[in-house]
Amino acid sequence: MLSLFTISTVLLTGCGGKALKSAAEKNSKIVIAQSSDPLFLNPHGNNEGPTNSVNSNIYDALIFRKADLSVEPGLAESWEQKDDTTWIFHLRKGVKFHNGDPFTADDVIYSFKHCADSKVVSNMVSFVDHINKIDDYTIELKTKKPFAPLLKYLAEVMIIDKKYVEAVGDEEMNLKPIGTGPYKVVEWVKEDHITMKANEEYWKGKPDIQNVVFRPISNEATRTAALMSGDVQLITNVPVHDADQIKKNSKLKYISIPGLRLIYLTVDVTRDKTPTIEGKNLFKDPKVKEAVQMAIDKDAIVKNIMNGHAFVADQGNIKQTAGYVDGIKAPKYNPEKAKELLKEAGYPDGFSVTLDAPNNRYPNDFKVAEAVASQLAKVGIQVKLNLMPKSMFFNYIRPGDKTSFNLCGWSAPEGDTGNWYVTMFYTRNKKKGYGTSNRGHYSNPAFDQDIDEADGTADMTKRTAFLQDATKIVAKDMPFIPLYFQEDAYGASGDIDFAPRLDANVYVYDIHFKK
Repeated sequence: MLSLFTISTVLLTGCGGKALKSAAEKNSKIVIAQSSDPLFLNPHGNNEGPTNSVNSNIYDALIFRKADLSVEPGLAESWEQKDDTTWIFHLRKGVKFHNGDPFTADDVIYSFKHCADSKVVSNMVSFVDHINKIDDYTIELKTKKPFAPLLKYLAEVMIIDKKYVEAVGDEEMNLKPIGTGPYKVVEWVKEDHITMKANEEYWKGKPDIQNVVFRPISNEATRTAALMSGDVQLITNVPVHDADQIKKNSKLKYISIPGLRLIYLTVDVTRDKTPTIEGKNLFKDPKVKEAVQMAIDKDAIVKNIMNGHAFVADQGNIKQTAGYVDGIKAPKYNPEKAKELLKEAGYPDGFSVTLDAPNNRYPNDFKVAEAVASQLAKVGIQVKLNLMPKSMFFNYIRPGDKTSFNLCGWSAPEGDTGNWYVTMFYTRNKKKGYGTSNRGHYSNPAFDQDIDEADGTADMTKRTAFLQDATKIVAKDMPFIPLYFQEDAYGASGDIDFAPRLDANVYVYDIHFKK
């Protein structure tokens, strides 16, 4: 028996992809190709771009994050702050989960506990002390300390159905997710497709597009070809070398905005012994750290690998992000100076290290890794590339017990660098929910203190100042090397209205076919 996806593929690809369809059929379905499949449909399983994008269509949070990163009421229709650490949220009545279960305060409390128990994303709720149920549609949320960006962080915590998850367990919930969002999952065939249908009783109103298919197409040429042939109506992560081809096609649209996602190299600058360097950890030497930075030609990577569709980074934050520090400049490309520094450090012949990198997560990620390896080789640093699909990569590097040097990415859709710093650079195992993905085992008490102070104030101006101090510390310690910020690029059929979001989620509720 043919699946829904198989039938739709036949319709789309038959007769060279030009099968005739009525306007009603055409406007009832959209096929979206992402560069990779979600890691989880459990919204508390991972905090990763394509995963978050799909899950944003299935689940809702108390607070809704709009396309420009501002916030508005979600499952909480209103709220008030009683004091620096106490908030009252009034929940939306009449909302139902996809299986018909009513949404209540019990689901909110359960969702926060479920998130807190996660091995990966507990940092999302690390600021919460406890939540009290006042009645079925009112909760009191107490933070451990005053926390200025609370509302923006609450937009990250998706609400799940307590009754359903307790009945079926996490594994079944991940495969057959139930949320309150605009779309219901019909089928998930991993690494092939996710089919969804509109939630007819969605509290915001019935979605315009009735059927959605998310397809993971990691091969860049295949993803572009699928758009060109009409097999898909929207692709994310347009291959940089295909941008002009899409622009020239009168039936398609190329849509791009400067992105929030930083592509960077994690460097183990703290441990005395690191997994992939024989003997002592050379990255602890300030001259070696500076030499590595000077050996990397970021401008060449942006020009030649990203085809100009990226922006060289000197720090981990864009100007619109709390924590950005004006005037910070990374060491400039200077391979001859890099060689001198290595010689002064006692390594005239360089050294060897492994660079771990994904080969299907970010646009041209493996090509960027290859370019970094080639550039470092020119100053005597021999890099062994360890490339792997994202389904393996994040679990491989997360504990930090196998990696010394890796290529990764991070986006701060909260408009606040605190979550990144808490997750990636706060000392591991020092504080619950902090340092959960500190892959380089970076540790600096002064940095941790700044993060503690930032997470303990209700004043956003003071928080920003503490985050800026933290930015200055990591700029000096170099636990990461910023390479570039991505351009978020999409290819779309000319008959749909689509506008990119700053958080890079593809929120289908806001997509419409032109009439």
